[in-house]
Amino acid sequence: MSSVELNTAHSNMMFSIIDSRMGSYPSECVQRFVALALRCCHDKQDDRPSMLDVVRELENIIKLMPGAETMFSPSGSSYTEKSLTSSSTFTGDPYMSSSNVEGSDLTSGVIPTISPR
Repeated sequence: MSSVELNTAHSNMMFSIIDSRMGSYPSECVQRFVALALRCCHDKQDDRPSMLDVVRELENIIKLMPGAETMFSPSGSSYTEKSLTSSSTFTGDPYMSSSNVEGSDLTSGVIPTISPR
């Protein structure tokens, strides 16, 4: 985030820095997202949220979105054929897990289904 954007966010003018091509979002979602982004910008590592906290907050923000109940599949279900990427580099496993990385517990159990606008 540039210093201009940072100052804009701090001065409660955050809606002026949002690209209108992104569409409209509830103001509470935008405010929480910007607050999270600002917490991630602290110089000291101890002042920044952990990745687990970031993931959880992003999930909470998404749940506030209109239509959020249809954005997520129940835990443990698989993606539909339609939602899988058509990229030739796709290896077949739609679940990317960090559980094999030592010290990583970023798995939230929520699998988003994102539909184009």
